[in-house]
Amino acid sequence: MSTLFLDHKGLTLGFEGQCIALYEQGSRRGTVPLHLLERVVIRGQVTLDTRLLGALAEKGIGVLMLSGRNHRNVGMLFGKPHNDSRRRVAQYASYLDATERLRLSRWLVVGKLRSQKRLLTTALTQQQDLRHALIAGITTLDGILAQLTSEDWSIEQLRGFEGSAAAAYFKAYSSLFASSLQFTSRERRPPTDPVNACLSLGYTLLHFDAVKACHESGLDPYIGFFHDPAFGRESLACDFIETQRAKLDKLIWRLFRERVLRAENFSADNGKVLLNKSGRQHFYAEYEVFARPVRRLLRRYGHALAQRFVLILRS
Repeated sequence: MSTLFLDHKGLTLGFEGQCIALYEQGSRRGTVPLHLLERVVIRGQVTLDTRLLGALAEKGIGVLMLSGRNHRNVGMLFGKPHNDSRRRVAQYASYLDATERLRLSRWLVVGKLRSQKRLLTTALTQQQDLRHALIAGITTLDGILAQLTSEDWSIEQLRGFEGSAAAAYFKAYSSLFASSLQFTSRERRPPTDPVNACLSLGYTLLHFDAVKACHESGLDPYIGFFHDPAFGRESLACDFIETQRAKLDKLIWRLFRERVLRAENFSADNGKVLLNKSGRQHFYAEYEVFARPVRRLLRRYGHALAQRFVLILRS
């Protein structure tokens, strides 16, 4: 099972013989059998037959729609959720249990910091010339991890530790990139340099995979534990990807280090930097390879949490 990336203006998608039929300016360009697909990512101006949308939903093929202007997530489509509604009831009960919520939040923050430390430690073995910046980041993460594992903290305090760790981590992480890229900190909206452009697109794709994992596990993606419920935010999916972010950061570091992505793969518009078409083609291919084991892990997270919630509810 794989992902179909559709990033070409003027495409029309039809449903023919259990396949996606692709048309451009009235000419048939080919077909993609639905049984080969697990998700479809669509960017920009693409027209879809409603029969195709129904077929995708029926077969549980997720659809992510990205804005053509800034690669932002503008919509997601999934099929029917998991049939066992007890899982969601149990999830809500666990959210309302302050002890359980704190336990899961602490596990998530510790896992995220350890993942960040692993990336910086790996970088240190390859970039000895950056040892000052990298050791400073590792030392800060070690200190915060020691505090997290020595005492009990509230969720608000955990968020404070996570924020401090993120600042130290990105300061060290930014040192891995050439100064010509002008990447000095995490800038989300809009991304102001090529590295932030890749981080934003990568996190958007990763978030979609996490929402899909929640959906398939019968969990409500909007009710998180570390991330408070917020209007329009899939907070549980945000929880899921926290421990996976550093893995994506490592991928992006490699893409620039190995010059898979170069200056000509980006375009600037009014202070905003985005991947252009050639850059997106490279990025989608690399992300798909990266994401396969991560998706399996996200599904395991979902099923393990669902089982845990139901057991707690029964006890």
